Amino acid sequence: MIGNKNINYEYIAGINPVYSLITGNAGRRKIYKIIISSQRENDRRIKNIILEAENRNIIIEKINPDQFYDVSPKNINSQGILAIVSPYNYANLDDWINKITDERKKTGRCDSRLVILDGITDAGNFGSIIRNCGAFGSDGIIVPKRRSVALNERISKISAGALERVRVFREVNLVRTIKKLKDNRFWIYGTTLDITPEVKYLSEIEFTFPMALVLGSEDKGISRLVSENCDIMISIKLSGDIQSLNVSVTSGIILYRIQEQIEKAKF
Repeated sequence: MIGNKNINYEYIAGINPVYSLITGNAGRRKIYKIIISSQRENDRRIKNIILEAENRNIIIEKINPDQFYDVSPKNINSQGILAIVSPYNYANLDDWINKITDERKKTGRCDSRLVILDGITDAGNFGSIIRNCGAFGSDGIIVPKRRSVALNERISKISAGALERVRVFREVNLVRTIKKLKDNRFWIYGTTLDITPEVKYLSEIEFTFPMALVLGSEDKGISRLVSENCDIMISIKLSGDIQSLNVSVTSGIILYRIQEQIEKAKF
């Protein structure tokens, strides 16, 4: 579907992901074209996408259902719409820190919050965490260069398009990155299943901003060095027989709590 075979491209499939791509495009992708099955072109949501694409001079190609089936990724429900795009571009953390530092100097406050993922390699969890970040207003996600998930069309679909709205930073060393954030007045909150005198329950926490929340893999948690560089370790108090939560569920609970605190502070 792309004339130049040397171009590195991928597909974004589905109504929500394509809409988020066009209207958000946090990964600064080049959108080569949008392909629509003629069978779906009268769908109200797809009509809205067509309007948004036309306003941005994005090429739209309508093809018959058989042709559309031939070009669609077979493991993803495309809902009759595909975008052919360049790969996701990671954001620059230094540039972003400088931007919010300038804003803080002008306004005197900063509610910025980041999520740091330490060793999360499961695509399902990663996509769900991205979706939670999009839902609860996280400013971005920091991932390590190694031991992380590739930001491809599958992650965009799992995140229901949130990947196209959430900036992702990729850093070589998480410990150095955390120290950089702390040098810029960020508070770092780590998550753990351990219950010790030093660990606080989520219900006891009053978050200080700007802040970053560190989430680790379900089997190992966050690494020792990362944990040692956190300001506060927090745990979610459970009352049932199950003694642990899926990491994406954990992220949703904590991010909701953070957003709730920010909303209360406005009044």
